[in-house]
Amino acid sequence: MRDWMKKGLAASMGLAVISKERMEKILRDMVKRGEMTPSASKELLEKLIVRGEQEQEQLDQYLRGRMNKLLKEMNISTHEDIQDLKQQIHLLEERLTRLETKYGTPPQEDPDQGS
Repeated sequence: MRDWMKKGLAASMGLAVISKERMEKILRDMVKRGEMTPSASKELLEKLIVRGEQEQEQLDQYLRGRMNKLLKEMNISTHEDIQDLKQQIHLLEERLTRLETKYGTPPQEDPDQGS
């Protein structure tokens, strides 16, 4: 699945670069033909880049949401799930330490003895 994601992201980035290069060429040609001023060309390109970045962010958000949904459907733990569990363990360890301090530490079992 990671390979598929990497290929998809690389393709989208490649398309973005090609699109930017193609748009720059089109705008340069329009300036050469006198259909657009250089400043108007630059302004339009900047607007298109901003719009492209906004659309890329929307796509990223959609993909993150979709991936999270797929991970949940597949019952795979996310980084957030693991962090939550680590926090719970930390809180339980603190609570256990307080209880051991208050009531004394119980004798440790020898792990080599077995049951």
